[in-house]
Amino acid sequence: MKRVGLLSALSLLSAFLLSCGYTAPRSGSSGGSGLKFRAFVSQAISASTAAPGLDIVDASRDLLVSAPGISIAGTPGMMEVSGNKTVTLVFDSTTNAVNVISNKQESESGRVVLPSWTQSMAITPDATVAYVAVPNAPVAGGPSGAVEMINVSSLDVQNTIPVTSAHYLVLSPDSTHLLVFSDNSDSATLINFQNVGSTSSPSWVMNGPPIPISGFNRPVWATFSSDSNTAYVMNCGPECGGTAGPASVSALTVGTGTIAQTLPLPSGGATYGVLFGNTLYVAGNPPIANPSPCSPTTVNTCGVLSVLTVNNGTLQLANSVSIPDGDHRRMAVTADNQVFVGSTGCTNVDVPGNPPTTFGCLAVYNPKNAQSAIIGTDLGDVTGIAPVTGRTEVYVVQNGELRIWDTVQDALRPGQNQIDIIGQAVDVKIAD
Repeated sequence: MKRVGLLSALSLLSAFLLSCGYTAPRSGSSGGSGLKFRAFVSQAISASTAAPGLDIVDASRDLLVSAPGISIAGTPGMMEVSGNKTVTLVFDSTTNAVNVISNKQESESGRVVLPSWTQSMAITPDATVAYVAVPNAPVAGGPSGAVEMINVSSLDVQNTIPVTSAHYLVLSPDSTHLLVFSDNSDSATLINFQNVGSTSSPSWVMNGPPIPISGFNRPVWATFSSDSNTAYVMNCGPECGGTAGPASVSALTVGTGTIAQTLPLPSGGATYGVLFGNTLYVAGNPPIANPSPCSPTTVNTCGVLSVLTVNNGTLQLANSVSIPDGDHRRMAVTADNQVFVGSTGCTNVDVPGNPPTTFGCLAVYNPKNAQSAIIGTDLGDVTGIAPVTGRTEVYVVQNGELRIWDTVQDALRPGQNQIDIIGQAVDVKIAD
């Protein structure tokens, strides 16, 4: 009878822990959690019930395993994961430091302190070099702004590359080209690199001085073709204080540094974009408020998602739909071609009704329903989006919460299937 009672108690305890989002570690090659398929969630609040760091989620079962699983002092936020999934970079805005995390060990290898803040990082797929845009980095004898080139193994700055007011940067898939975008500029800076080591032991160095490229209209972002030969540059235009006229997208031939085509977006904006196969998705705010209500938010302030096709390097506008306004800096396309677009500082909307409806800063576009996008009902800024590999789910960080979206239903998972993050979630990345 005592043995039966003990087994029953253990069963009840196990059910309780699972209902709270806990799962026992599984055997695997990873660190303390023992999980083979993880998501990292940066959490920035230090309190009696929470600590700053990276929470670890079992991404195969949507269960919070450890909070924090990886301790990071300060205010961890923006993250970047290397293509080989061995390293995660985490920016701490309190100390202006880049924390280097060993994904396998689930621990911090060390940190590199920057001269000032950043909003843009990149890491080579082989996890050897990181690039960080620092707009206010001091430069001897010149204006402030630089790209810090960090050696990930030795945890030091390998090179400081002066680029005035460098704010955003994008690395090509083959790691040989870095495009840098500066504030209040109609030029972009191209920095070329070469591997002077070997495939098994790479050593990246600059291949010539930085190359300024003119002919843009407030460029702020780019996405590369899979062969790294073409960069599609987002011209923010009037939204970012540029010259009159619509925002646009320019196709830059990287090898020659020449613009092959610039496609205007008459009803849209261009602050962020993602290339998915032969389709380029571009988000931004139009130069003026939409003349008609932005369905379904029923307000005249909205953003636009433009859908472009890429045929033999030529851009064509195929479609555009209304999305929430704000600063669009988060976008991801799922394997089943659902486009998630998030912004910060959007116009949160309350629509009267029974019951009333709210609309926030997230939009979901399904090409099968090309007339409109679904607007999420959660309020607040979107600061992280991560499709869950191999599953019809997307993790979204909005208003400090981790939210799970179902891409089959184009809707939030039911409340009992959500994950409760204690504290303030900032970003989310798939770590395996």
